[in-house]
Amino acid sequence: MTASAVPARRPGAAAVVLIAALVGLLVVLPLAGLVRVAAGGGLAGIARALAAPQSVRATVHTIALAAVVTALAVPGGAALALGVERQEPRRRRVLRPVVASGLIVPEFVLGFGWTQAYGPAGLTDRLAGIPLPGLYGPAGIVLVLATHAVPLAYLVVTAGLAVRADVDLHRAARASGAGRWAALRTITLPLLRVPLLAASALVFASVVNSFAVPQLLGTPAGFATMSTLVYQDLNLSADPAAFTDLTVVALAMVLLVLVAVAPAEVWLGAVRTRPPNLDPPVPAGSGRLVTAAVWAFATLTVGLPVLAVLLAALTRAPGLAPVPANWTLANFADAFAGETGAALARSLWLAAAAALLVPALGGLLAGLRGRLAGRPLVLAVTLSYAVPGSALAVGVAIGYGRWLAGTALIILVAYLAKFWILGYLPVRAALDRLSAEPVRAARVSGAGPATTLATVVLPPLRTALASAAALAFLFAFHELTMSSILYGPGSQTLAVVVLNQRELGNIGTTSALAVVLTVPVCLAAAVLLPRRGRT
Repeated sequence: MTASAVPARRPGAAAVVLIAALVGLLVVLPLAGLVRVAAGGGLAGIARALAAPQSVRATVHTIALAAVVTALAVPGGAALALGVERQEPRRRRVLRPVVASGLIVPEFVLGFGWTQAYGPAGLTDRLAGIPLPGLYGPAGIVLVLATHAVPLAYLVVTAGLAVRADVDLHRAARASGAGRWAALRTITLPLLRVPLLAASALVFASVVNSFAVPQLLGTPAGFATMSTLVYQDLNLSADPAAFTDLTVVALAMVLLVLVAVAPAEVWLGAVRTRPPNLDPPVPAGSGRLVTAAVWAFATLTVGLPVLAVLLAALTRAPGLAPVPANWTLANFADAFAGETGAALARSLWLAAAAALLVPALGGLLAGLRGRLAGRPLVLAVTLSYAVPGSALAVGVAIGYGRWLAGTALIILVAYLAKFWILGYLPVRAALDRLSAEPVRAARVSGAGPATTLATVVLPPLRTALASAAALAFLFAFHELTMSSILYGPGSQTLAVVVLNQRELGNIGTTSALAVVLTVPVCLAAAVLLPRRGRT
């Protein structure tokens, strides 16, 4: 970082203490509570919990799923990155949001959409008599999670292409007679080793985190993962010993993710140290093929499932053909009977609160960049995002359940702990580009710290803060894993209501609610995507 990019005044000791206290309350306290309860039975209790047949099966299933999904998603994401990011700029701007659509649609909606599109009596079965065999079970979970993880791998590899791929080396290899594939194998891929490893770690961690898809596709087939085991034990068992056992499983999830993510943070840190490469080579004649492949992938993995959900929401009853003669809005009316309206309002205010508080927390933490005291705090916030939602929710319940159990506020605490990093990253990136000269000029002219902050620092950060707010709203509104563990009577979120309706078998109502759950997320994404290039 150049001297001109360093603020004239850094936060004092009081600010560091404040931020450290917030990290302690939101991150350290829940995780420490989880460790305390899990270790309450000693090593013998931990060994007994981990050796239980259901724990062994869930652990093996989780690790196997994560490994297979990583092996499929990372090459797929890398191929998309190499294809899309080496197109001319106008085509890239069109294809990027198409690739990212798999991350925009809530995971629950995507998984449910696959059952409506490709499952027995699904859309493809009705139209062409072609159901997807094995959708309910490990094969279906792998397929849905892999397609959901491809955009994540794409984003990481895209960042690597921007800062590590050397255009001159690639062109020199081609000029020396190397073919396209030889240049890719000998020049590009070795330079992308670090981003590929980081993408592998992040995809692995995201699969360990996943709850909605394993719950939708695995539970009916008797296939449990660590996240679904924690959920089922919390909801179906009142035995205190069972609660201790599930905290052990939750802690094992944390350790499993940290083993993957801690090296990834180091690798990604290495990626950020290179200057950006803004002139990637464009292979001649590849534009149409890449465009067709991207649109086909997005249509089959996102477009058709979302369309199937919409048609199911509009169709009068399951089993009827989804044609206009059978369309109705009655499912939407039924969906908003009872607790749904309150749950929607609750989800909106929780997401709005997260959109307000997460950028503020991120800005406070970003102000510590470059300070030795800030590094462990940033690491704690980063790892809090990586910690599986099931485990973090159990920790929040232990840490704050005495005062907030069954209220929406305990869900908000979990959101702030989980999504703090989403406020930090955009603001930190914007601060890194902010020159210190206007700040110094304002201070020399007699402006106080508050005036300088309001008139000089905050205006250039508006785009970053808006992006952070949109990200926080997007993630909080459709969050399911933590909400499904922490909610109580009268504090359900919309995502929890959707899950409950699905478990009751109400397909039309579930589909209508899934549409309602998706629309605000897409609106938030529409705000976020145009700003991405400026942040």
